[in-house]
Amino acid sequence: MSRHLYGGLIVVLIASCVSAPSGAQETTSGNDADGLRDQAGPAEASGVSEVFRMAKPEMLMLLSHDGKRLRPLCDVPSHPNLGSPAVSPAGDLIAFDGNSPGSGLEGTELLTVKPDGTDLECLGNGAMPSWSVDGKRLAFSCYAPRGIFVLDLTTEERELIDEAGWGIQWSPDGKYWAYSRGGALIVKNVATGEVYEQDSTLQWGWNMAWSPDSRSLCGVVQLPHGQTALVVQALQLPEAEQDANRVGVRILSVGRNNNRDVAWHPSGKRVVFTAFSAPTGRSQLFEFDPTKDSIPSLVAGQTATNNRDQCWSPDGKTLVYVAHFKFERDEPK
Repeated sequence: MSRHLYGGLIVVLIASCVSAPSGAQETTSGNDADGLRDQAGPAEASGVSEVFRMAKPEMLMLLSHDGKRLRPLCDVPSHPNLGSPAVSPAGDLIAFDGNSPGSGLEGTELLTVKPDGTDLECLGNGAMPSWSVDGKRLAFSCYAPRGIFVLDLTTEERELIDEAGWGIQWSPDGKYWAYSRGGALIVKNVATGEVYEQDSTLQWGWNMAWSPDSRSLCGVVQLPHGQTALVVQALQLPEAEQDANRVGVRILSVGRNNNRDVAWHPSGKRVVFTAFSAPTGRSQLFEFDPTKDSIPSLVAGQTATNNRDQCWSPDGKTLVYVAHFKFERDEPK
């Protein structure tokens, strides 16, 4: 394996060795909850505490970057199973996917909603949306017909990018798409169509995250021995600077219960991922600093639910995630 991992491996954390989270916070302190146009406001009496007493399957949640302010955004009764949120570059829309009851994966559809929970729209079949830099198009994966596509939000036309591709993500600079093809990591030039297959024996999946400088990817991969791992890979691109200190592949977390969705903060210094928390028996959001060797810690302020599928707002002030409110035991009161 070492001949392909050209920068070496650094193992930082075993995901099962994590501490228990605190409960959902409902504080109004702080002055930095103005991401998504002030939508991550304080959790009021009708907010988070009330949500725990309602029969909600899954909801989109808005959490301020410092963990001090939290607000439930919405659930979608017609599509109770939600995932893969992505905030538009202007911060005025949140795209995500959802399934209607009994529809199966083939029935997964693209949805958008405003940050205040209004104007829910269904855009048709698709999953795991990713915004273009101008906010006019969405790259996405589709179960039926299978492949990765780009949707023009004005004309509603769909362009097939790769029928064998999966988990497409648009780079922050708008120049590239990254996706997996049979487990191989593919980077494709949007303008020219030129493909850069990355050198790695790792099996890439979906919902990977670009670094803010569009030079690295972070994602959950399948290791040769069957476990999954959270990795950061420096990309081989024509204009990428050659840096002797640039690590090719860094392995940050190894386990069997890593959710595939990863969110890289615009500052470049925070990556949020989901892992199983043994003390609680639930999936929780963790974060680490990819610029240095650091042990991941729990994201402050998250609900005491099964949490997954997260993204940052473009200004870095709000974390959007999916909270699963069905419990088999120990439901919060």
